[in-house]
Amino acid sequence: MNFELDEDRKLLQSAVREFAENEIIPNAKIYEERGEYPWEIFRKAAKLGYVAPDIPEEYGGSNLDILSCVIIAEEFCRADSSVGSAVATAGLGCPMVKYFGREEQKEKYLPMVTKGKTPSAIAITEPDAGSDVSAMKTKAEKVSGGWVLNGSKTFITNGSISEWLVVLAKTNPEAGYRGISAFIVEKGFEGFEARQIKKMGLHCHDTAEIFLKNVFVPEENLVGAENMGFYQLMRFFNESRVGVAAAQLGIAEGAYERALEYAKQRKAFGKPLIEHQAIAFKLADMFTAIETARLLVYKAAWLIDQGAPNPAISSAAKLYASEVAVKVCYDAVQIFGGYGYSKESDVERFFRDARAGTIYEGTSEIQRLIIARVLSGKIKL
Repeated sequence: MNFELDEDRKLLQSAVREFAENEIIPNAKIYEERGEYPWEIFRKAAKLGYVAPDIPEEYGGSNLDILSCVIIAEEFCRADSSVGSAVATAGLGCPMVKYFGREEQKEKYLPMVTKGKTPSAIAITEPDAGSDVSAMKTKAEKVSGGWVLNGSKTFITNGSISEWLVVLAKTNPEAGYRGISAFIVEKGFEGFEARQIKKMGLHCHDTAEIFLKNVFVPEENLVGAENMGFYQLMRFFNESRVGVAAAQLGIAEGAYERALEYAKQRKAFGKPLIEHQAIAFKLADMFTAIETARLLVYKAAWLIDQGAPNPAISSAAKLYASEVAVKVCYDAVQIFGGYGYSKESDVERFFRDARAGTIYEGTSEIQRLIIARVLSGKIKL
């Protein structure tokens, strides 16, 4: 078994790292303090093919495999937890259209993202229905020429800045999860409203509440078959959770590298911090956890590329990488001491931003539940 990236992926990693270090790192604190979406960086990344890079070339993408997408997300978030994550998640709405959309939908909506016009979004979570997708209350009623959507969504990444979103709604409420469908909703549709949510971290990472009041969606904006939205989501989550895992892996790496450098330079009791066993052991544990997380995340991506996605492995990657990120960032702040608690340090931002990773795209508890269901045979591979 080869544990080394091939030459093409090494070149990609090097190129993305150069971009991230030149464009993201020098500007990260500016976007953080302003609480602004990093539009300029997003557009530059899109121009280089780093936004929604798995999209086929005929729709403006780079047609990269999932492992390559993981490398891009990892490098972006290694550079900065907030800006990196914002750009890495710009393609969130694209997989549903890529896999299940009509040709006309792909031609219209995917290039808007890959060419840097707009990020995309997918609206699933509701105020009273998060991890339990079948409990969603947003409804789509069939009318002449299309559908009328009513309901609300919350914690939607890119929700207030995207020109279009994939919205999940009940088309057959009596059927539970078997009665969910996906629709493309444009920001300009009458009755659509979005409001930004203020958060503990990820300040330049747009998150919004979505309100749908008698929003007419034309028939041609139904994504895939009616009442198949839940099953479409299962494929979506297999990949999106690996993407989150990659971002969290990058956050852990970024915090660790900064802490390691600081521990080599900062002296206490006459010698560098790294020569004190208490600090050296922290760094050793951080290194070990990151290396372990990388193997798991890369394996999850590799399985998808082999056409054999494993929900347990995808969930394990997301679970482990996100919890490693929280622990590594916590220890990085501790190593920096008072400076780590200061807004002047990067690790303070990394620590706040990492916390979201154990919540969004399915909490750690939900990932454990999925893994357990696979192990018990309730979820078939």
